Amino acid sequence: MDDDAHDWSLLPLDLLRLLGEKLELPHRIVFRTVCKSWCSALPSVSVPYPWLLLPAQQIDDSCTFLPLPSDNEHHSYFKFSPVPPLYGMCYAGSNGGWVAIVDLAFHVSLLNPLTSAQIDLPSLLHLFPGESLPNCGGYRFYKTDGNSYFNDFETCRDYHLKKVIFSSNPTPNNYMAMVICNGFPSAYTKAGISKWISLDFSMRDLIYYNGLFYALMGPSYIIAIDLSGDDPIKRVFIDDDIEFFDSLPICEYHYHYLAFSSTGELFLILRRAEYVYLDPDDDDDDDPIKHETIGFMVFKYNCDSSYYWDEVRCLGNKSIFVGMNNAYLLSIEDFAGLEANCIYFTDTWEGSRCNADKGRSNLDIGIFNLEPKKFQRYCLPYEITLPPPIWFIPSM
Repeated sequence: MDDDAHDWSLLPLDLLRLLGEKLELPHRIVFRTVCKSWCSALPSVSVPYPWLLLPAQQIDDSCTFLPLPSDNEHHSYFKFSPVPPLYGMCYAGSNGGWVAIVDLAFHVSLLNPLTSAQIDLPSLLHLFPGESLPNCGGYRFYKTDGNSYFNDFETCRDYHLKKVIFSSNPTPNNYMAMVICNGFPSAYTKAGISKWISLDFSMRDLIYYNGLFYALMGPSYIIAIDLSGDDPIKRVFIDDDIEFFDSLPICEYHYHYLAFSSTGELFLILRRAEYVYLDPDDDDDDDPIKHETIGFMVFKYNCDSSYYWDEVRCLGNKSIFVGMNNAYLLSIEDFAGLEANCIYFTDTWEGSRCNADKGRSNLDIGIFNLEPKKFQRYCLPYEITLPPPIWFIPSM
């Protein structure tokens, strides 16, 4: 063995404990993953609830995490490095301790921000019929009618890419991923495939659960997609497409999310949002000043119900996390500090783009309590426009 090589696992446990206790929370998590002796030197790390992963600032390319305070009086955010360069990347999805990041050239990677592990996926660019014009700073896309349009690189990525959903605990030799595109069919890729393969349909939302992808095709029409074989296998999971909007208050926009509980119960979350205008009575004023969520409704799948879906007014000891992530339904018993019967939400791309254009740094982020139907809004610790933050659960 080289004289300079050392077996760091043989360090005294007392010394390891003294060193580990001086580390910030994300460093403590990484410390415990080095080896068995390092793990045993520190007690298990208590994660209060999922963190927000904030966009990287130009002058500081490290990860910034924000555990939302329950009293909204302070912000105990912290930075963590080293990680691959994140400035200019968009967060397109997250599942557990992994995040999907996409650059301006539509290159996709799965990143574990705490370990710096990175899995490179194929580029998404070939899904969109067009050409790159570097000298002009953007892409020209072609429509089926023969016409074309031009957008800068960032606008193209932010507009055409809606969400990347991927399998749990991915490795370079074992992962599956699907993407929802705006204006184009969805697509999939997996380990061993060198490109994204376009599908013949679009979807409203997508979630990965227990080895399968579940796609929301209409208001409540859901198919299950199995990517484990040579070709995708699709089967109808819920074939009755209930139009919920007839019973909802009139508003301009709706967003849909699917979420599974740990016991396999399926939930459908409807998010109501609207653009707020300076003077609603002025017909000439069509310039919105902000985009804001105004309410949520939650439904639980019930195969014995004539309508298949029962409205949920109380989640019991659970809460839901929605945004660009693989939606989470978590129990307050497993995550200290989590408020029960709440929906934790972060901004959408559409909302953050509108608010960024209006110079608003406080995005549409907060908590909605289902029983009193009240909002608790959050302000972030520093100015953020794009991309919107994303929910992240540290891998223990």
